[in-house]
Amino acid sequence: MSAKITKSASAAALSKANMRLVAQEQIKTAKQLLDNGAILAVPTETVYGLAAKFDHQNAIDKLLAVKQRKTQNDNKVITLMLADTTDIAKYAQLNELATQISNQHFPGELTMVLPKNPDFQNYYFNHFQTIGVRIPNHTFMLELLKLTGPLLVTSANLRGLEPCRSSTEVQAQLHHIDATVTGQAGGNPPSTVISIIDSELKTLRQGSIIF
Repeated sequence: MSAKITKSASAAALSKANMRLVAQEQIKTAKQLLDNGAILAVPTETVYGLAAKFDHQNAIDKLLAVKQRKTQNDNKVITLMLADTTDIAKYAQLNELATQISNQHFPGELTMVLPKNPDFQNYYFNHFQTIGVRIPNHTFMLELLKLTGPLLVTSANLRGLEPCRSSTEVQAQLHHIDATVTGQAGGNPPSTVISIIDSELKTLRQGSIIF
């Protein structure tokens, strides 16, 4: 029994040691890692997220494996993070209500689930009719998104565990991912999630923004 524990602990320590640590000042390094297909843990104003390039097939497959999700038949669609409200219409269909809310609350702690733009073709999103978009109110993330373009971002946690709020927690819980940006998340509650389909607004998850 003790030998198994020692072996397991050694494997965990090795995995943790292999995770690359990236300072927030090393934003070009973070971009390069994502461009090369890495899964990168990133801070936001709420919790830490796991990020992958939205158009990198291998990275998406790795991200889904970490979160124990399947590409198809999964009702938890991973959020698409963007840098600016002007980008939303490339990926989602905006009506008057959605436009008004996006202009009022982005960047911010909000995810909007909207009908997908039928012209948007993507390895991951082709399996879904809707798309969740978010523009974070976090300096590092906004600067990173301006460099990388859209990122798929989901909470940094294993299934059934609480989302990580620091790079130290990421190292302890998710030591098999490629890299993490060091620091602390903002610590705010997870973003409010709303859907706007056919001009009907529904709150899917309540956060600090209330509708």
